Amino acid sequence: MSTLNTLFMQRYTPLTDFYLAGFWQVVTPDQMRQRPHPRLNSIAWNLWHIARVEDAGINRFVMHQPQVLNSADWTTQMNLPWRHHGGAMTRTEVDELNTRIDLAGLQRYMQAVHNRTRTIVATIDQTTLSQSLDPAFVRQVVVNEGLGLRNHDNLVANYASWDKGKCLLTFGLTHPFQHLGEMETIASMLDIVWE
Repeated sequence: MSTLNTLFMQRYTPLTDFYLAGFWQVVTPDQMRQRPHPRLNSIAWNLWHIARVEDAGINRFVMHQPQVLNSADWTTQMNLPWRHHGGAMTRTEVDELNTRIDLAGLQRYMQAVHNRTRTIVATIDQTTLSQSLDPAFVRQVVVNEGLGLRNHDNLVANYASWDKGKCLLTFGLTHPFQHLGEMETIASMLDIVWE
């Protein structure tokens, strides 16, 4: 492994195997679905959103390969018909997700996404990471493939200014750690006790 890949895994392994895994071990299904404040999402929504962003962002933008979502009947297993990543969902839509999501299916999907990311990081050609994203391809993924729910032009303009390296680090590390903080806040508001 290159230095970049080694450093990535030094942060990714505790993220997936300790921090995110801890939510599956400690939080009850009922607590997963709760929103302790109307302006907060649930832990379940955050876990789903993290997985969707990582899956689409790394597989499509970095590797130009199909998403994990396409590799099995994941929408059926999660009981969610959507291909988007959850950005710009309304409170009503988040409530619908909390009601209908199959948590066991979500956990399996997240594990499949994490396994794919580990494989990518172990084999990626580091020289490709400075390549800029093609705006036409970004639009295809966001609009035609359904990654964006709303605000398509804003998403395309944002992502089209990135290179593959920024996608890998943002979708694989920065973004999930940001949501980890949100989930820890939600857990504290739900009086979840970590042993």
